[in-house]
Amino acid sequence: MNKKIAMTAKSLRRVQGCALGLSLLLILATSLRAEDAPPEIVDNDHSPYHLALLAYKNDKFDAARTSIDAAEKAQPDDLAVKILKARILTEQHDYAGGEKLLQHLLSPAGDGPFEVQLALGDLYLRKRNFDGAARFYDIALQSKPTDPDLILKMIYARVSVSDFVTAAKDANKLKPFDPDNPAYYFAKAALAEATGKTGDAEQDIETVRTIYGITTTNRYLKTYLQVFPPEQASNAARAEPPKTNATPAAPSK
Repeated sequence: MNKKIAMTAKSLRRVQGCALGLSLLLILATSLRAEDAPPEIVDNDHSPYHLALLAYKNDKFDAARTSIDAAEKAQPDDLAVKILKARILTEQHDYAGGEKLLQHLLSPAGDGPFEVQLALGDLYLRKRNFDGAARFYDIALQSKPTDPDLILKMIYARVSVSDFVTAAKDANKLKPFDPDNPAYYFAKAALAEATGKTGDAEQDIETVRTIYGITTTNRYLKTYLQVFPPEQASNAARAEPPKTNATPAAPSK
């Protein structure tokens, strides 16, 4: 009798263990699905600058412009306000307006804060002036020489002017197994795409989807598709275009 009770208790523990394992798997699966479809970014700060920033990050550029204009009236000398306004103007294809605003933040010698140099590089990349983009990225890299996103943008600029040797050297600075950043694989894809190896580019982008998920992949595809437009980019890049109400935009930190 005692033996029977012991066996029954043992069986019960096995069932409970299996149930717990299944519960953990379901939680993990739910978390992964949630990561692929994140909710819209929200914030409780209702100041004009933060409203503009949230609208910008949610790709609502007209609303962002309205809020940043209000922020500029309230804080006309604030550097962050001016930089964000320049980025919003860039998204609205007002490159001349954005460049003029950012150039006023530089000294006559061209010196200025890292954020200004980066914003100018992104603006030039966006309007496909790749030599200009490389010039500003090079200055920005002096402040953050190991920033993977910045190195990736420099690679985009280099492959676009067929400087594949330097681009490959830059790619070697990226970590191939960085769990937090897919820049290495997008750099490989850019080099492959620019040299006509479309199949390799597709494989690299699919690798990003597998490792980092759709949300991260689409965020980085925004910049990739600036350099390689949909009619030129690989099938993998076109498979799941980023959801936005405007031309794809560069990721910013």
